[in-house]
Amino acid sequence: MTTETLLQLLIGGLLGLVGQGLRVIVGLKKMQDQASQTGTTVKDEFVTSTFFTSLLIGFVAGVLAMVSISSFKADFFEQNTKSTIMTLIAGGYAGTDFIEGFIKKYIPAGGNAANNANNTNNNNAAQR
Repeated sequence: MTTETLLQLLIGGLLGLVGQGLRVIVGLKKMQDQASQTGTTVKDEFVTSTFFTSLLIGFVAGVLAMVSISSFKADFFEQNTKSTIMTLIAGGYAGTDFIEGFIKKYIPAGGNAANNANNTNNNNAAQR
């Protein structure tokens, strides 16, 4: 892997993280509205681990967006710089939404995939 490839992947990840940062801002506003309705504070509602996990997912989404649009040549950013940057930020925003939706669908809250698979297998065996 060349230095240029690694730099492009890193830039894609960082711009994806920026896209997720935009989602975080919207989420914090919603959290503030919800907290005021329920009589709690944002500090009570905010989960630090979820915040950092979502930023990591944004980074990964940005890397995936970069892989999908880059030719990994040295002159990649010399053409369409603004549109490329906006595409990668949008990739982080939308990609994170997609990945988090996928995770929520296939990994229920309060457990992990391995435990859920074992519970499903145990339930199926008990029904036989």
